[in-house]
Amino acid sequence: MINIDKIRQNVGNAIRSLYQLILMVNEQTYECYVIDYNCELRNLSDEMHSFDGFCDDLYINIHPEDREGFVRFTDPDYFPGELARKVYTSYECRIRQADSRYYWSEITFCNATKEDSAQGHDYLFMLRDIHEWKMRKLREEAEHRALIKKLEDEYAALYEESMHDAQTGCYNRKGLKYHSDIVLEEARTSGKYLFVCVADLNGLKYLNDTYGHCEGDKAIDAVCKALSKAAPKGAVIVRTGGDEFLLIGALDKQSKEPMEMGAKIDAELEAYNREQSSSHLVGASYGWVFEPIKEHMVSLDEYIEKADAKMYEMKVQRDKYRRDLL
Repeated sequence: MINIDKIRQNVGNAIRSLYQLILMVNEQTYECYVIDYNCELRNLSDEMHSFDGFCDDLYINIHPEDREGFVRFTDPDYFPGELARKVYTSYECRIRQADSRYYWSEITFCNATKEDSAQGHDYLFMLRDIHEWKMRKLREEAEHRALIKKLEDEYAALYEESMHDAQTGCYNRKGLKYHSDIVLEEARTSGKYLFVCVADLNGLKYLNDTYGHCEGDKAIDAVCKALSKAAPKGAVIVRTGGDEFLLIGALDKQSKEPMEMGAKIDAELEAYNREQSSSHLVGASYGWVFEPIKEHMVSLDEYIEKADAKMYEMKVQRDKYRRDLL
């Protein structure tokens, strides 16, 4: 013989194990009746309650960070509209228990009048303990975020490394593409002028042929360091070829740094030559432009060509000066 009372008791035990609190909320009066109540939430003792009063009592125990969401979720102007579209709607929040600690719970509103339907006139308000599951999920999410952050940092480091020249540490042509877009956008939006400088080591082939590639590499490094010290603040240095460099930046139009750069380069290389015991001198030629950005400008090519022409003029003049000395 089937023991109906025993079945009901088992069902009740299962429900009490799953839910901390179950209320039936009347759609018209918003009175609520406690169906099952086995938790020790503070300020909740009356079995009959207005739903607003019940929410006010529960609000006191909601974690401060979750209160705004709780108020919105339990607003009679909100959840009935949600339940008109779906069978149930849920909200996760932390609730203070009798030990004064906050535990994660899930609040669920469910239509009660019609089975498996988004149509109904009364609602079940169900409170379920999800603390262990939620803490495990938060730990997993934190681990995933940490892993993603690590991968993002590693990717960023690799991407940054891929934009640099291995020998000098300057940016390479990939870095030029990346930074030229940034420089153009900055000049376009801020009213700054474009600064473009082309620089070239003098006599690299002679150095390599006469003293070896090791000396040629040292000379390239010396020019790179001189450019780094002389470059206007914020300018990016690119190694575009074996002994060819490019400096680009968006500078305030009142900046004096472009005009001062040449003297600084020469001074740095003179200091380098004084410190060396070798019989050859390291020198560089350079040319630069410092002009406002042109309308619809999408690349620095025009300014690079102008700076390169000026650099070539300097190289010709310096070669003529050396020939005259001989």
